[in-house]
Amino acid sequence: MPPEPLSDFQQQLLSWFAEHQRDLPWRQGYDPYGVWVSEVMLQQTQVKTVLPYYQRWMARLPRLQDLATIPESELMGLWEGLGYYSRVRNLQKAAQVVCEQHQGQVPDTVEALLKLPGVGRYTAGAIASIAYNKDAPLVDGNVIRVFCRLEAWEAPVNDRVQQEQIWSRAEATLPSGRAREFNQALMELGALVCTPQNPSCLLCPVQAHCAAHQQGRVHELPRPKPRQAPTEVEKAVALVQTEQGLLVRFRAEAKLMQGLWEVPTVEVPAEEDGPTVLEHWLRQELGGTWIVGPEEQRLTHRYTRFKATLHCYRVEPGAAVPLPEHWAWLTAETADAFALPTVFRKLVSTLF
Repeated sequence: MPPEPLSDFQQQLLSWFAEHQRDLPWRQGYDPYGVWVSEVMLQQTQVKTVLPYYQRWMARLPRLQDLATIPESELMGLWEGLGYYSRVRNLQKAAQVVCEQHQGQVPDTVEALLKLPGVGRYTAGAIASIAYNKDAPLVDGNVIRVFCRLEAWEAPVNDRVQQEQIWSRAEATLPSGRAREFNQALMELGALVCTPQNPSCLLCPVQAHCAAHQQGRVHELPRPKPRQAPTEVEKAVALVQTEQGLLVRFRAEAKLMQGLWEVPTVEVPAEEDGPTVLEHWLRQELGGTWIVGPEEQRLTHRYTRFKATLHCYRVEPGAAVPLPEHWAWLTAETADAFALPTVFRKLVSTLF
């Protein structure tokens, strides 16, 4: 049965993509594993940031089986700086499931992909359509923006009904047998032309189909979701440096930044004294006595839902203390072997 003829919208978008698509490494051959890794890295991260991470990753882990078996500490080192570390932990868990249940072959259907750890509706659609050219829609931030402007939709982008409208529109617009090109074209249009600020409407290949452009409302849409002010958190950081190095701790059980190392840090409840809280916490964790000196540095770091102010105190141990499991000494020579969150990597760089 011959494919249905393309609409003007579909043809114009596909022709534009054929001429203007970026030369990206995960588009070379569309290996399912490479596409999957790129999609996970690109979640809430720009392409220019992802490129060196992707190239380093694929050099170290060229096969899905390599990802399934790499030690977590080394895996976190490869991911360090990309943030949202649950993404990479789930990616490894999913790779292990693929090796155990799918003979190491990434599934090619949305239904099978959705059963993997960490794979949601977008990622499943991206792998199925881009890696395997299956007729599966996808919706990311770029696609949301494109369709909200094309249709001049008013509802905030996080509105549930609006989300379903966008998914339905993406599915209805998808040309059979051309999902790989078309889905990437939608995302590329949002990334290069239909941008959040200063969109290049004069260069848009589907300008004639855009209701927001016709109404002069491109800059108003899409409506942003209401933003909540971040929760303010105060933390005390122990700068313990001896001839052995800088004291660091592995976050084995933490929900946030699990699997990374940190300079020892404790949250300070409101109206409590940072040095006192820090000294008490160190005694609980390590025993011995600790002398907390003045604050040496103050850093701020924004997370998804809260903003942390880190008060960094120089701390001297009263006597030598044997370190329990998950504690270690970091030196200038070994610093690269420790996967550290960005804020602590910056802090460590000032101490050596």
